[in-house]
Amino acid sequence: MEKNKKTHILIIDDDQAFRQLFGAKLASAGYEVLYGSDGDTGREMARHYQPDLILLDIRMPGRDGFTIARDMKQEKETKDIPIVFLTNEDFSLEAEKWAKELYVNDYIHKSVDLNEFVDRVKKVLAK
Repeated sequence: MEKNKKTHILIIDDDQAFRQLFGAKLASAGYEVLYGSDGDTGREMARHYQPDLILLDIRMPGRDGFTIARDMKQEKETKDIPIVFLTNEDFSLEAEKWAKELYVNDYIHKSVDLNEFVDRVKKVLAK
């Protein structure tokens, strides 16, 4: 990666407060943040902007995060972009393992400490 190239992270979440909270934390850590307010808008943004990482909520009006993640993993423009579920859902260990095997690189609960959140994002980006 070029030294001067900013890392772009797309947050797809229907809750504006969460988008702003997590986006502000990422911006303060030096990332460029893009926002999508629903799954289909976020999917279009991912195709167009080719972010380095997508943070995706699961429960959204319309199509849920599982459906959006599955669709993005099947499209040539977005299949190689890492996706992390950022959600209030409590996964069982089996469900988290299943989600990671199928669609996503990580699962972060929205109650996470914001510094830990940035560390987890950095780990996914380093892979």
